[in-house]
Amino acid sequence: MKKIYILISMIMLLTSCSTNQVADDTTEYVASSFVTSKIKAKLVATVGLKSFDISVKTYNNEILLTGVVNNGQQVALAGAVARSVKGARRVRNHIVVR
Repeated sequence: MKKIYILISMIMLLTSCSTNQVADDTTEYVASSFVTSKIKAKLVATVGLKSFDISVKTYNNEILLTGVVNNGQQVALAGAVARSVKGARRVRNHIVVR
């Protein structure tokens, strides 16, 4: 009987660990999506950037910007916009000048 209780306890422990991992992954995905959406909206609303196709990817609150713009000022502006969003921990600006 004692072995059954130990087995049930181990199963419950393992199940709760995997459930927490799924919940953590889901929470991270939602948070990253929210930060990405906020950055995209700000880029589109920013004069001088809204006509460019700038890609924004977020993972673990680290932002990756890619795309092509006309000059270095626009590269810097896009990076500043991304950094201004709450939740953007680090911005990697890989936008290039055409």
